[in-house]
Amino acid sequence: MFQVSPHQVSGQLRIDVPSRIARRVIAPALPTLLRQHPRLRLVLGSSDRVVDLVQQGVDCAVCVGFLHESSLVVRPLGTIALINCASSAYLREHTAPERPDDLTSRHWMVGYASPTTGREQPWEYVSENGVARVVDVPSQVLVNNAESYIACCRAGLGLIQIPRFDVQHLLDAAELIEVMPAYRAAPLPVSLVYPRRRQRSRRLAVFLDWFEELVRSHMQS
Repeated sequence: MFQVSPHQVSGQLRIDVPSRIARRVIAPALPTLLRQHPRLRLVLGSSDRVVDLVQQGVDCAVCVGFLHESSLVVRPLGTIALINCASSAYLREHTAPERPDDLTSRHWMVGYASPTTGREQPWEYVSENGVARVVDVPSQVLVNNAESYIACCRAGLGLIQIPRFDVQHLLDAAELIEVMPAYRAAPLPVSLVYPRRRQRSRRLAVFLDWFEELVRSHMQS
């Protein structure tokens, strides 16, 4: 008979994470977690939409951005840098912008619509004196998920603002190039959230600690 270590956890956890974090961060690291806890089963939901954790029976979610839901327990993990990117194809046809003023008349952005509200997100940056500002940049295409957003940028359809970890491999391959590094948007907070319950399960505690350690290298220092 197999003996189960007292440090192992078992049972099922329902986790919801943004699709690119599931693909680029969690999935490659899951074999190690599941070797340590072979009786643990993860149901991994991945989308760019906000889910109702209680209504859908989700144990925990990874949230990127600012939270307005006060009924959940929030475990802040840090912030991630947002960078401005263009593709090499785009820069063959457009001069690289150096300042936000360059964007209004000579450049396009790939539009991104919030999956929750449907509203197009503005182009934002933090000025030299620390004030958040918005620039009206035209777009010819509007998408509502990160994968399409990156794909349209790679195709030369416009500039994007994206977490660095989402595109680091494309930066390394020189498919995307960072532009206007002095005019980035404010960093985005990353949090783990879960419903308030009388007692937090051991398997949830194990996942929370594991994920926090996993993403540490992606957070801003």
